[in-house]
Amino acid sequence: MTIRYFYLLVFIVFTGFCSCKKSIDYPHLSQNKITEYRVVNLQDTVIYGTVDNTENTITVYVPYYYAMTVIQPKIVVDPTATLMTAERPVDINDQTQTYSVKAVDGSTRTYKLAIVQQNTPGLTLNWFDDLPMTEPGSFIPNIVGNFLSTSTATLKVKLIEQSTKKELVPDLSTAQIGTDGYQFGDAYFFNSRIPADADSGHYDVQIDFLGHSVKLVKPLQVYYNVPDIGPSWDTRTVVQGGSTTFLANNYFINLSAVTVVINGKTFNLPVKSYDRKQAVITIPVEVPAGDWGTVQFSFQFGKWAPVITTAHLIVANL
Repeated sequence: MTIRYFYLLVFIVFTGFCSCKKSIDYPHLSQNKITEYRVVNLQDTVIYGTVDNTENTITVYVPYYYAMTVIQPKIVVDPTATLMTAERPVDINDQTQTYSVKAVDGSTRTYKLAIVQQNTPGLTLNWFDDLPMTEPGSFIPNIVGNFLSTSTATLKVKLIEQSTKKELVPDLSTAQIGTDGYQFGDAYFFNSRIPADADSGHYDVQIDFLGHSVKLVKPLQVYYNVPDIGPSWDTRTVVQGGSTTFLANNYFINLSAVTVVINGKTFNLPVKSYDRKQAVITIPVEVPAGDWGTVQFSFQFGKWAPVITTAHLIVANL
């Protein structure tokens, strides 16, 4: 019986083996995937994105302390695939970026990029002064709060005049954030200069920083002070009928008249042109030629008292 069953078992196995003549074909997997997404524009640090080949998404988490404004990707795809989208820098606020990968069989896959900013919990800011005031071309008064970062890379400031709704963007090239000299523990401050052509008025101040947007409760008052003229160290040599330029130490506004006193006589000097930063003054032909040494120039700005400055003047013959 044992031998009989043994031969029967051999016969069944042999029959089954012979019947398996056709192999099973599994579905072909197109080689059109992103296998790695890296952010490479950080010194000594690499951020890896999470690639989801089911949802076709790439998620990049950007910690606030890196103060990044853009990410520069480096993308790796399947060995035989082609990345159809350029690896250009992406703004961290851009949620529209996609990447397409094409396989050798012509099939494509498109991924959507999601940049998640891991920002601070919130942003609370206040003026350092109870009544914030400044002049055109001057610095915005100090602002204190929980910045939690000293980088100005993501800092944006906008001033909105309350009555006209005119918007001004300060110059942030000199902006700073730090803690030196303050008694507020971990509070920070920043300085930035508003445009010299700003109009007087009350401005709402909006600050964007690390993904947060804050409008300060009190407006900033911009006011005009007496215009000031920059010092004239060099000798001014002007041909009769020619012109010379005076620079503003702060700004020029409502310039109506300029005079010069030579040998006890006052001459009116026509204002050829002026703006907030400089004034071009004509020396008329009536001014006698000569080296007059240091003379006084008087500038009339609006209703303020005349502003006096001195300069070495040489008038040459026409």
